[in-house]
Amino acid sequence: MMRSRTIALALATLLVVPQLAVGTADAVHPSRGPVDPPVPAIPQKYLDQPVNWSVCSFDAAVKRLYPQAPTTNCATVTVPMDWAHPDAHPDVKVAISYSKATGTSKGLMTTNPGGPGGAGLTLSASLAVEKPQLFSDFDLLGFDPRGFGQSTPLQCITTTEKLNALPVTPDYKERTKLTHQVEVAEAKLQAEACAATEFGRFVSSQQTVYDMEFLRALLKARQLNFIGYSYGTWLGGWYADAYPERVGRFVLDSNMDWTHTQWENMNFDPFSGQRRRDTQLIPWIARHADMIQGLGSTPKQVTAKYDQVRADLVKLVKAGASSVRGDNLDGMIYSAQYGNVRFIRATVDILVHDEYVKDPSASGEVELRHVDRAWARISPELQAFDTLAAIRARYGVTPAATSAAAAAVRVDSARSVIADAWATAARSSGDATVNLGAISTTVRCNDTAFSHDPGYYLREADKMARKYSFFGYLNGVPMCAFWPYPPQDRKVDLVGSPRILMVQDELDPATAYEGALRTHEGTAKATRFVAIDDEGQHGQYVGSPSACVEEIGDRFVFAGELPGKDQVCGTSPLPAELSVYPVDGPVDGNAVHLPKSKQPRVNPILQQSLDAVANSTLR
Repeated sequence: MMRSRTIALALATLLVVPQLAVGTADAVHPSRGPVDPPVPAIPQKYLDQPVNWSVCSFDAAVKRLYPQAPTTNCATVTVPMDWAHPDAHPDVKVAISYSKATGTSKGLMTTNPGGPGGAGLTLSASLAVEKPQLFSDFDLLGFDPRGFGQSTPLQCITTTEKLNALPVTPDYKERTKLTHQVEVAEAKLQAEACAATEFGRFVSSQQTVYDMEFLRALLKARQLNFIGYSYGTWLGGWYADAYPERVGRFVLDSNMDWTHTQWENMNFDPFSGQRRRDTQLIPWIARHADMIQGLGSTPKQVTAKYDQVRADLVKLVKAGASSVRGDNLDGMIYSAQYGNVRFIRATVDILVHDEYVKDPSASGEVELRHVDRAWARISPELQAFDTLAAIRARYGVTPAATSAAAAAVRVDSARSVIADAWATAARSSGDATVNLGAISTTVRCNDTAFSHDPGYYLREADKMARKYSFFGYLNGVPMCAFWPYPPQDRKVDLVGSPRILMVQDELDPATAYEGALRTHEGTAKATRFVAIDDEGQHGQYVGSPSACVEEIGDRFVFAGELPGKDQVCGTSPLPAELSVYPVDGPVDGNAVHLPKSKQPRVNPILQQSLDAVANSTLR
């Protein structure tokens, strides 16, 4: 799961949104509350292991963007599968990257891009390319969390026979008996698959926190400094709660409600995703009707056009003439709206699907002509914020769209995981074993006690689908309803931790403002809260649209200075606009009006990392 600006102290009171409540308490809460696990000792053999460093594969790209950057070296280090019982299971590997400060080091800085499961190996260096003082002031550590990226991968193992036995639905948004059967069957299969290996039980936030503490000790740092986005705030909050004496300068940006449960966070998503779409994306498209052909000049017209295109997609799927789904379009729009500049990509996605329903292909897939026609329907001014090559790669419609490029932009979801697995199964003979890959929901299952009543989740999804027409059905039955292992959870209260900086924008689609504020209010003695009025980009600090947040963050990261009280910042305009359009949202305060916007400089390594996390967030 990044973004941010400064002024007066006036935060909205926490909005209690009844439809976001977590249903019946008995359905999702265990009889006991979370109990902090003991802090394990680090066996000396892990600290004594030789570390074989070599220059990272991405180091050349970093130096092309910032020639003065220090060399970033990479290695894999060995950690226990289960820190509580280091000798009970085979060891696993964690991939790390490291560079020494070019000036006087203020300590070790690490980062996390979100997820769960976001690969963070390149993130620390990518942020430093954007903010070179990080290179001079800190030793930088990047890492892929256990189970993901280049670390020992989580494998979710099933068979072609079980895959082929799954029922299918033409549209998850249609809350029918068939859809219910599909969601239950898929959740059962995924839970069984990810629990099939002994590693699945230990791909969790708490085990990753132990890995982080080990890396601090391995690199002989007194404390750990941290910049975390989205799920990275959950990870940072848990680390600070487990090791308060090791907390340096922590910036938690685009916050999950990390003092509560994973399920409560998931249950905010339909609400926050719809708010971002309806208050910013759709009005932005309407305001640019002179630059965008055929989507409408009012929010009502744009919404109606979207609904019409989506309905036509579903008709084609039901007729057996297409594999281009309406629910996949919803997922693409939901993830694209994480970034302000990605409004252009979201617009093109709608146009691509409009071109497809007007001229369906014999292949049943989006083809080159649909993408190119859609691209031609936006003005050169908007085209400057993206590239036709990237959009073609997004849809895999050119030879240049290699599997690596497609993976960087493909939107993943639990449903696309199953679709990918079906494609693999179709190429197999007999009842072959199929690896669904690293399904990151495994982390959620291992972090939080979920209800084991699938009917509870079906009722919630049905209710949300009625309440939030865009993507209310997002959370069907999670695989956690069938997860066989107890969670390794904790009560996060930050007792003993130094103060942490929380950055939160008002209209974040993935981490609702109300949840972040609730976490701040529960940890007020240890957190300082900076809200951003009229802003909705997911991820703020470092390259933020809010100069105010950038200033506050810099002062804290580089000088250790926090504002004396909570702050409300303003922001800058959305792409191709000259002013900020106010939104009547939860932040109560007067925004600072900033200079006219200019096209942002794009750090391609950082953007790729953030896009990958956004696109896989529905997994």
